[in-house]
Amino acid sequence: MKVGQLKYIDSMQFMNSSLASLTKNLGDNHPITSQYFKKLGYTEKQLALVYHKGVYFYDYIDSHDRFQEKELLPIHEFYNTLKVDVWTEFQKISMEFYELDPSHYVSAPSLFWDGMLKMSGVRIELLQI
Repeated sequence: MKVGQLKYIDSMQFMNSSLASLTKNLGDNHPITSQYFKKLGYTEKQLALVYHKGVYFYDYIDSHDRFQEKELLPIHEFYNTLKVDVWTEFQKISMEFYELDPSHYVSAPSLFWDGMLKMSGVRIELLQI
């Protein structure tokens, strides 16, 4: 879905797996999450805990004062930078193998269809109706 210059992509259409499983596949490669939390002063030991998916508002808890809050968080506070790392790695791999950016597709099947056509060199005739 595109609104103005913003394009919304449902990552589940490309990577139909849990965030816990996807982040595990990243190993120690979390460039965006790492950069974000290092700016907040997190140590490597603390970062190791952040890299795993759990039931927690990872990006929201930035001080001890947050634990005193008694109201439900607004929806934008549930954003998690781990998903950005997973998408960035998927995008990098797709660019390496297919030279296609998944950000320009609505789902994995449409991306892989173009990848198949590109890699095989097959030309499909346009149907005349």
